[in-house]
Amino acid sequence: MLPPLEDSGLASMAMETYRIQDLLLYSAVCGVGLDTVPIPGDTPKEKIAALYMDCSALAHRLDKPLTARLFPVLGKKAGEMTEFNSPHMCNGKIFSVD
Repeated sequence: MLPPLEDSGLASMAMETYRIQDLLLYSAVCGVGLDTVPIPGDTPKEKIAALYMDCSALAHRLDKPLTARLFPVLGKKAGEMTEFNSPHMCNGKIFSVD
């Protein structure tokens, strides 16, 4: 599992070293899908649905369970930092959903 909002190292490298598509591809060889991935709050539902479909197609092709736990963050755009105030979440950059 590669949860960018639950791991300070992953959070600090978000959008500079990897993108949301990279996280999904990494799930092909390790992990269980997209976990705690912040996305822009104004992401169209069609783009979110397409991302879920990509995850589903990969899970079907690999015959392994994959999940997607996305966090739309209202008022934030791709590349901006989250501002969570929780001991259980790390702040990181918002991912672009292409």
